[in-house]
Amino acid sequence: MGLTIDQLALDPRQPNVPLPGKWTFWAESMVGSQALGNVDVGGFYCVRRLSDFGYGNVTLNLPCGLSSDVLVNLWSWRLWAYYAGEPYFCGVPTGLQDENGSERVTFTLTELPGYLRKRQFDTFPDRKFINWEQTAIARELAQPVEDVGVQIITQPGVPPVFRDRTYEYLEGGSRGQLLVNLSGVLQGPEWRTEYTTLSNGRPQCSLRIAYPRVGSDDAGLGVSVPGAILAYRYQMDSDQLRTRTYAVGDLPHADANGNPIPEGTPRPVVVRNVNMPSLPRLDAVDDWPGTVNIKTLEDRANTGATINSIPAQEVQGSPPESYPALGTYGPGDTVTVRAVTPLIPEGIEFAARLTQVEVNAATGVATWHAQFISPPQTARLSVSGTLNRLATGARQLFYSGGLRPT
Repeated sequence: MGLTIDQLALDPRQPNVPLPGKWTFWAESMVGSQALGNVDVGGFYCVRRLSDFGYGNVTLNLPCGLSSDVLVNLWSWRLWAYYAGEPYFCGVPTGLQDENGSERVTFTLTELPGYLRKRQFDTFPDRKFINWEQTAIARELAQPVEDVGVQIITQPGVPPVFRDRTYEYLEGGSRGQLLVNLSGVLQGPEWRTEYTTLSNGRPQCSLRIAYPRVGSDDAGLGVSVPGAILAYRYQMDSDQLRTRTYAVGDLPHADANGNPIPEGTPRPVVVRNVNMPSLPRLDAVDDWPGTVNIKTLEDRANTGATINSIPAQEVQGSPPESYPALGTYGPGDTVTVRAVTPLIPEGIEFAARLTQVEVNAATGVATWHAQFISPPQTARLSVSGTLNRLATGARQLFYSGGLRPT
């Protein structure tokens, strides 16, 4: 189901309710893309990310322009946030909080392509991609976003990169996670969400999948310390630093002839070394439940060994949302950082990639997160990240005997 082509009766760029600053908001249904009208918003926050799904929250002033039946029917509608007259973010409500009978209610949002987190890879039997161009694999994984009106744009690059992938029935937890995994290897495809306005006044959300990168070096972005930047932070973390990487894979449900894998068969392990003369030997083991394709495991081993041969680094800063203009850049663009601090008194200038942009309509600033390596390094693993990996491992054990839909 795509977006309808009817001309809008109300232009969402010219709302008929008071809204904060340059922000305006408009809603439509998820099924059928029926216009629901302008929305009265009292607070808005969103995050857009590189090769991952954005999220946010919104506080609505009641009555907000949407009926109660619509509001409480989560995933049935979506909210378009416009900045300076152009769509900047589209969020789908995933939860709400109504406290003390207040005339304000807060919703959590997932960015529209996050719909892939709600779709399983349910192809049976296992789907094998042998020597496929990688953005074509990514398109196959992301195809369900077209069901909710998202346009998929692919840019394979020259020369293209070909990969082997095997996806088992219900693997990975969701198609969204499989897409994140595919982009998380060296020379993997990148993707980001982009927005535009169609000639009929409708907003359009696109998922751009590209190699070698999305975004550009031409955005002219820069931050200076000291300078106009706010809340500057440079972080280094050696939690994942290593000179030897062990990537541990999983066993398939059956061999190439369909026979069960004999009990006691060892799991595959790929070992990669990186020569770092100034460092002692540092070992790290990466577990990859569900990874049965050796080519995929080799990709993961090469990626872990390369990007973690130096400490994880991240720079963060918060420029005003109006300079540079918020709608002129996005995750994936290059930002130049110039810093003179007591840590580096001689000063340093370096180019980094924007991996995340946070915007809070109430504060009028956009917080940038930038990293220096693609795919981005992972700083110290969070508690939630650890729990997610444990849950993935437990799920894989449960599925280890093979699945057959009936």
